[in-house]
Amino acid sequence: MNVFPNWLDLLEFVRATGGLNARNGTSLPTDDELWAAARRSQRVVLPEQIDDDLLAELRDAFNDGQQPTRFDMQAVVVEIVKHGHHAHIDHSGGNTATIYAGSQHTDQSGDACWVVTAGPGWFARPDHLEPVADTSEFQIGPSDDTWSIAVPDHTTSTDVAALIIAVLEHVEARHARLTDSSPGPLRAPGHGQPDAAEEPTRGSGS
Repeated sequence: MNVFPNWLDLLEFVRATGGLNARNGTSLPTDDELWAAARRSQRVVLPEQIDDDLLAELRDAFNDGQQPTRFDMQAVVVEIVKHGHHAHIDHSGGNTATIYAGSQHTDQSGDACWVVTAGPGWFARPDHLEPVADTSEFQIGPSDDTWSIAVPDHTTSTDVAALIIAVLEHVEARHARLTDSSPGPLRAPGHGQPDAAEEPTRGSGS
C-alpha cells in the first residue's frame, strides 16, 4: 500500500474513467496515457516518471470500471460495418450468439456460411436482444474452424472489431492467392483430342 494521501480517491476516479471508457467504446489507454490522466486529475501529486507498482494499481482500478471481460457484440458489428465489411449476429443454438463477418458462400455440405465467425456470446435479454460476450471464451477464426485466435482479457468492442477485421482480411487475401495460383486444366501428352488449330493437315495424295 502506498503512502500518498487521497490515493483511494484517485483509484475511484480511475475506476469511473474506466466505466466511461467502456460506455464510449474507446480503446484502452496505454501505460503512458493512464499515468498522464492520473497526474492531470491532481488528486495525488504523482511523479513524472512512471512508478510500476503504482501503475499496476491504477490499471487494476481502470479495468474494474471497464468491466474488461465483457463487451457488447452489437457494438462490434457496428464497428465492422463502419469499415466496409458485412457483419451480423445470429443465434447458433440455444441462447448462443455468434458474429458472422465477410461475404457469404456455400461450404462442401451445401450449408451457407461466412468468411469469419466469432464467438461464442449470449443474449442478455429475451428474444435474442443485447448480445454480449466474455473475453475468456471468445474466439475468432475462419468458418472452416481450421484455426482461431483469442481476444485479450482487457479489451473493448472497438478492439474486438479490429481483430475480426484483421482475421477477415487475412483469410480473404489467402483465398485470393490460392485462386490466383490455381493451375489451368492439364492434358497428359499423347492423350485426348487435339485442338482444332492443332489438327494435322492431310494431303490429297498418298
